[in-house]
Amino acid sequence: MISFNVELNSKPITGSNEHSLLVRITVNRKHARLGLMYSTNPNHFNPNGKIGKNIRSSHPDHAKINDYIFNKILQAKDIVTGLENEKKLITAQIIKEKMLKVKTHDFFKYVDEYIAELKNNANVGTYKKYNAVVKSIKEFAESDSLLFEEIDITYLNRYEAHLREAGKKQTTIAGYLSKIRSLFKKAIDAGQLQFTDNPFISYKIKQGRPSKDRLNEEEITKIETLELKEGSLFDNVRNAFLFSFYNAGIRISDILTMTWENVKDDRLVYTMFKTNKTHSLKLKNKPSSILEKYKGRGESFIFPFFSDRYDYSDPMFLHNQIGAKTALINGYLKDIAKKAGINKKITTHTARHSFADIARQKTDNIYNLSKTLGHSSLKVTEAYLSSFDEKAVDDTLDSIFK
Repeated sequence: MISFNVELNSKPITGSNEHSLLVRITVNRKHARLGLMYSTNPNHFNPNGKIGKNIRSSHPDHAKINDYIFNKILQAKDIVTGLENEKKLITAQIIKEKMLKVKTHDFFKYVDEYIAELKNNANVGTYKKYNAVVKSIKEFAESDSLLFEEIDITYLNRYEAHLREAGKKQTTIAGYLSKIRSLFKKAIDAGQLQFTDNPFISYKIKQGRPSKDRLNEEEITKIETLELKEGSLFDNVRNAFLFSFYNAGIRISDILTMTWENVKDDRLVYTMFKTNKTHSLKLKNKPSSILEKYKGRGESFIFPFFSDRYDYSDPMFLHNQIGAKTALINGYLKDIAKKAGINKKITTHTARHSFADIARQKTDNIYNLSKTLGHSSLKVTEAYLSSFDEKAVDDTLDSIFK
């Protein structure tokens, strides 16, 4: 007779009122107990519940924990079936040992399935980021198979060194490692890994500090007054950059996809491509003057980088077109900076950085600035502005040491 029951450890976890969850394996009245990765307060535990119904609905994570328990019992039953088919001895201890020895899922198989799901759900941006990480770590592994359990602290240190030798910046390295950490978390949440299998408990990702070049008002004026042939690609790139700056640093993805339907009386109302949230801005004189230059073109898109001749409904095509046009615009911005005598690296995102830096010097209301930038919270704004803090430090020193 073989049975599986879920129970609580008789002693609570030190310093906590929670007890670890256990599976009691019984074979011919002899028991072996296997610790599970979750714990709970006895009030949330149903000792008489069916397998997969052991955690009461009063627990905020009851569904996730019950699924995990259910899958663990299925794993145990599969082990029993395998032993029966092989006509081998079955004891509670043997089942426990085999459950402990079951290898984790293949990392590459897991992540391939995940990014395929992202692609199917048209989550193109996230798909491309994870796909780049997978290609990178497959190149490093030089193998078609990599188990989660092989990715330990030593492996991560070696991979980080490999990325650095390949010329990757620390911000890129941190981004790659963060994606791997997220995959471990997803696998743990799905019950496929134990919490203790996560190397990121001890391995700390070294965050890089991205360069955020920004322009001051004098440099913005230099670009604004630069003599360029009206209607040329140089002129269109300049207008798109200034339109972004004067509208609180609208992202290039929104500039490219913006249509005349987004202009409502004296406001700009659009859904942000990055966050899918609606943003509304009052159109001031300078951006309104830029809009006047593009009226009557016979196109739904405001700026002449996208065209009604193409169908942008395919998310992958749209994402690729945004990337291609952004690269084109950045190339022209580099030349515009030289023509204007500005010795800084200017990209489409410089407009956003420049607005944020100038705005924070003119207002002490970070809440209003956060809303203007379209951030989801004040914390996001504070983190965004943190790289501009050297001026605050300089101003403080100047005020102390005249």
